[in-house]
Amino acid sequence: MHRKKLINILEYYPFRALVALLKAMPYPVSKAFVLSLFHHIGYGVGIRRDVASIQLKKVYPDWPPERIKEVLKGLYRQMGLNIIEEYLMSDAQLAQKSEIKGREYVDEALAMGRGAILATAHFGNWEAARILPLKGIPLSVITKKQRNTLFDDYTNAIRERSGVHVIDMKRGLRDIISDLKDNRMVAILADQNAGSRGLVLDFLSYPASHWKGVAKLSLRYQIPIVPGFAVRTEDEGLCFEFSPMIYHPELKDQEENYEKVLSQIIAITEAYIHKYPEQWFWVHKRWKHAFDMFQR
Repeated sequence: MHRKKLINILEYYPFRALVALLKAMPYPVSKAFVLSLFHHIGYGVGIRRDVASIQLKKVYPDWPPERIKEVLKGLYRQMGLNIIEEYLMSDAQLAQKSEIKGREYVDEALAMGRGAILATAHFGNWEAARILPLKGIPLSVITKKQRNTLFDDYTNAIRERSGVHVIDMKRGLRDIISDLKDNRMVAILADQNAGSRGLVLDFLSYPASHWKGVAKLSLRYQIPIVPGFAVRTEDEGLCFEFSPMIYHPELKDQEENYEKVLSQIIAITEAYIHKYPEQWFWVHKRWKHAFDMFQR
């Protein structure tokens, strides 16, 4: 057996055994166990906590230490809740605890018959969008293959069981265009670091590299963009909040116009982060390649 395959097995099957054990427990017990892990190990031991803390302090330099600590604790709790909803809840259970605001913006965009781009972010429980087809919203998601192919297959099976189409990032454009022609929404995480190939624009007041794809697709094929976020509510439910569509058929498919479109998406994303800072994925090095957040 190849070493890589053995490592995949040793990582995957203990995890599946743990999931099975947690599912066999009463839900309040399994929930408390998972949240305790994320609090004591994630936050307490400090898995990427320093990354999140430094970036928070840069973005919110006037915050007192108590506020930073509060948001960090909230962040790790959010991560624990996301894991619970991903692996321990059925799609029906997740759909029952979810609501939609701004559905009219989705319907308006899809009524054009061109499909739509769902511009979202690593915010709230973005993976919970898998249940949108149960609520009548046809959805496709663009994913990057995980190193562990067993985890990759397992995660994609969870995404697909309610009707989501999974598009491999490596062969993305052809499948994206096909699904848009079928009048589906295609979800794109617009807050990912694009490296040296991206368009550098300010994000939360610091230069960050942005993928041009959202804007390029919209302008080249005249596809409406609907910003949307899976917001965690006070009672630990979820609310999918959609904003009015971004649509500029008057703009040409040119580099300078990508900035105009992306700036609108950035502004909406920033507003959500400022309103719910504990719900954004601060452990991600968002500004890498454009700004050194960790400089002294």
